[in-house]
Amino acid sequence: MRLNRYLALCGLGSRRAVEDLIRFGRVQVNGTKAGLATDVGDTDRVEVDGKPVRPEEKHTYLLFNKPAGYLCSRGDTHGRSTVYDLLPSELHRLHYVGRLDKNSRGLLFFTSDGELTASLTHPSHGVLRVYEVETEYRLTDQDMELLLEGVEVEDGVVLKCAAVRETARGYEIGLREGKKREIRRLLYALNHRVVDLKRVEFGGVELGDLPEGEFRELSPEELKRLRPASTPSPE
Repeated sequence: MRLNRYLALCGLGSRRAVEDLIRFGRVQVNGTKAGLATDVGDTDRVEVDGKPVRPEEKHTYLLFNKPAGYLCSRGDTHGRSTVYDLLPSELHRLHYVGRLDKNSRGLLFFTSDGELTASLTHPSHGVLRVYEVETEYRLTDQDMELLLEGVEVEDGVVLKCAAVRETARGYEIGLREGKKREIRRLLYALNHRVVDLKRVEFGGVELGDLPEGEFRELSPEELKRLRPASTPSPE
């Protein structure tokens, strides 16, 4: 088994995320610093930062309602609050899926399953994310058309939405990739300011009425909805 997949199964992040651990020399296999091309067998000893790791036999899958004002990060050099401050310490081993910026809120997954994380976040899978968005001023029909056709948010960078629907309070916007601050960048390029941004659906799983700052386990039915996207990402 390729080392990045092995580390993902250990709950250390997606296969692409754990590659940084390998590149920075933090992973050893049988006492030797490992490389990206290293393969791992059943009898090999794998260590990260000197501590042995093994794939988890049973993964954890949580749905969390992130409040605004919290970073999606395991720690912050400036002492700002992170989503892990809202979780009990025994859940700090889990990684989050689908980052939300500090001022955004709503649905966030936490899991130990790196394979599922990769399948939900890899751009090639185009897993749908849905957001409720309020803006300072109403969008024009042309604005909404441009969001669907594509907007140049900076030189040579064009982003677009998968869906845009007007609602009583604002807009429901769908994305297929979820790039960093994508909706805010799109709307800023159209001279609009986001007042509130809340993710309400990810991969067919809805946030529902879960209170902010609270979490619950995903149901078997919800996991089934996420599994169609769960195919191994390219090495």
